Amino acid sequence: MSKNQVGHNAKESINLENLYQYKDLEAFGKIAYIDTGTLSMNSVGGHFLYKHILQYINLYEEFESIVLEDFCAVVLPMGIDEVYLSYFKDKILHYLHNGGVVLSFMSDYMQILPFSSGYIQSLVPIKERVIQITSSDAAKVIFDGVREYDINYRRGVKGFFNRGYFDKTLLPQGVEIFLEDSEGQCVGYIDRDSTNGIILSTANADLLGFGLFDNTSARKMGLNLLKWLSNQLQSKDYKALREKASSLPNPTPSNSTSYRELSFLDFISDKSKQNLSNPLLKNAIITGGSSFNAHFFSNKNAKYAHFFSHRYHFLDIDSIHFQDFDYIVLASRLNSAYLMPHKQKFIDYLQSGGHIISFGEIEKDYLPNIVWKDYPVNFWWWLIQGADMPLYALESDGSKQEGRTKSGLFSKMEVSTAKWHYHGAFYPPSNATKILVNELDESIIYKDNSFKGNLYVTSLDPEFHLGQGFMPTTEPFFDTFMQWVEEDIMQSAKNKG
Repeated sequence: MSKNQVGHNAKESINLENLYQYKDLEAFGKIAYIDTGTLSMNSVGGHFLYKHILQYINLYEEFESIVLEDFCAVVLPMGIDEVYLSYFKDKILHYLHNGGVVLSFMSDYMQILPFSSGYIQSLVPIKERVIQITSSDAAKVIFDGVREYDINYRRGVKGFFNRGYFDKTLLPQGVEIFLEDSEGQCVGYIDRDSTNGIILSTANADLLGFGLFDNTSARKMGLNLLKWLSNQLQSKDYKALREKASSLPNPTPSNSTSYRELSFLDFISDKSKQNLSNPLLKNAIITGGSSFNAHFFSNKNAKYAHFFSHRYHFLDIDSIHFQDFDYIVLASRLNSAYLMPHKQKFIDYLQSGGHIISFGEIEKDYLPNIVWKDYPVNFWWWLIQGADMPLYALESDGSKQEGRTKSGLFSKMEVSTAKWHYHGAFYPPSNATKILVNELDESIIYKDNSFKGNLYVTSLDPEFHLGQGFMPTTEPFFDTFMQWVEEDIMQSAKNKG
């Protein structure tokens, strides 16, 4: 091979780092991907398909100060903190009125976008419900080469892409519906009329991230969506609109409402309405503002609406008087970076006799004595005939049980009730009581007895799945687990009294 040929071939060689550039789209600016850290979004932002066009924006630290008009579009993902985002509703409307494009995959239960009904969970069983691609112009671009099967199923399991819809009677006339379900309900629409910009909104159907989990035709949705976005921006003089808008001041938050005063976090003063929970105990739950946090209280016919005496947003921990409560629950998928400054407050509460229940992973040690081991999630074990998830309840003598124990939590339920999946395991201190372990004797549930109060820790996340509306076993698990915790707290008080 001649030197000229070698040089020619070198010029034609592909630099993997430079694949999937979007020059036509980037001429209008990058896409702002608003991140709250409640779900791992690294699979989206760091993925080679998108990393050259998406720019992560921290909702809590950056959103207030950025100029949205610098971006060609704004993505509001499924797990975004809608309570906090609603504080900046006027900023989003300002962006839209000046030609901005919003790609929303959130539930919008706070009705941040104009004319939104908010996500409504479908009552049609997942096995019977089908998501369908319409014949609209947008659908032809976004789902070009995408099989309906691949948005309805992942490894033969339905429901991952979408489980709800929007009330289309509340949407403006003339919206373009590009996704619907088998009942004719609207799953995704495009609104070009209510503002000068464009709203593409889906009922928790993630067009960018869903296809990244498996090698199916669904991976094309994200690339096709970017192609559709580029077409939209070039078909109308959005650049001129944004240049005009950039000269205008950004609106400040519409009011001085604190997070705890928003309707989602209403104080429940009537203890007689509290369901399931022991009326002798006063409790609180600290959650984020994502849709699954809100839907935990509204799903199951609002079964858990009055389970807790008080609900708090996790950014409001400074204002919580922990001593007002017998126990406090920390919901799963909270951004641990914002819990770290409160570690001493949690310790002081435990040392004074308060009790804490923690669900889900603890990636930073904002609670005491925490050693966490992260694991890839095995979503699929139950699909294989004869397979099992190796979890074992411990008797008081340390022996393992696959079914029920003679006493404790698993005297009230089978171990199988705790089997869906887990995100990792814990290594508790030597004086802790191990309750549920995996095949390596790593703790999935344990109780730390190091304090005057008890710290109940589990890597299981039942309230997340109750909020998401799937994984049926999480309902009996949550009910039985909380009943056991409350009985254990009462017994502890009696023993120490």
